[in-house]
Amino acid sequence: MVYTSKAMRVMVTVSRLYTEIFCDLYGTIFDIHTDENNPQVWDDMCEYMNKRGTHFSDGEELFNAYNDAMTKALIIGREERGQFVEIDFVPVWHLLYEIGGAHVYESTAYDTATYFHRVSTDYLEPYPHAREFLAVCRRKGIRPILVSNAQESYTLYDLKAHHLTECFDKIFLSSTYGLKKPDKRFFNMALEECGTERSHVVYLGNEIGCDIRGARGAGIDAIYLHTPLSVPGDPATCPDAILNVEGPDYDAVLSWLCKDEVKIQGTGTDAKIVPAKSKKRTRQNS
Repeated sequence: MVYTSKAMRVMVTVSRLYTEIFCDLYGTIFDIHTDENNPQVWDDMCEYMNKRGTHFSDGEELFNAYNDAMTKALIIGREERGQFVEIDFVPVWHLLYEIGGAHVYESTAYDTATYFHRVSTDYLEPYPHAREFLAVCRRKGIRPILVSNAQESYTLYDLKAHHLTECFDKIFLSSTYGLKKPDKRFFNMALEECGTERSHVVYLGNEIGCDIRGARGAGIDAIYLHTPLSVPGDPATCPDAILNVEGPDYDAVLSWLCKDEVKIQGTGTDAKIVPAKSKKRTRQNS
């Protein structure tokens, strides 16, 4: 660790030799709550689609058609790409328009998928200091890369709405690639397109199975954030993680990267890290 003081300004140097941090999104950067089984959501979707030409009798009919179409798409996808296939929901919505008697452009199906996500989401906010964490990583020479199990039609809207799109150097979403974590092929695609070595990457995620063990299966170091959105019943620590952190404590992650206690100071892209003294919040695995 190197500290350089000049005119009351302190610079903190990142000591661990990573050039990219691959990040999960929901539960790691975003706090979110959705209820896709709410009957009111399906009544809203029925009204939305009927205004665009379908003839569904009610939300329940649409809900049943949606589940049937999803099940069939998943069966076909697994036969073609394996257990960890990711279905793009947009073609499913396009099919539902056809079932309902309407012929629409793919862009309408895309907008419908986005609308469904919006009306079924009760809460969505970045965790405190998430934006600053990503900004500090980039300023310290660690590129933030989004590698997440997510739908493009959902996630691009969420990122734009919360001004997070520009916080990531690259974005890799499972629906775009047809595969999802923990499949190592998804991680390998991201590595190849980033042009980086796996030894130069650390993964940040909140789920043991798809994030931590998925990354380790691809030969990538992983940091486990045990957040309220981690899988219920999963332990607070994972022996496969190189670092375990309780909650979305980005100061703790940065402290580990810097090999000393630091904290985020400032907001937005002007944020920086400064030395700090605090309670020990992490557990590093040997």
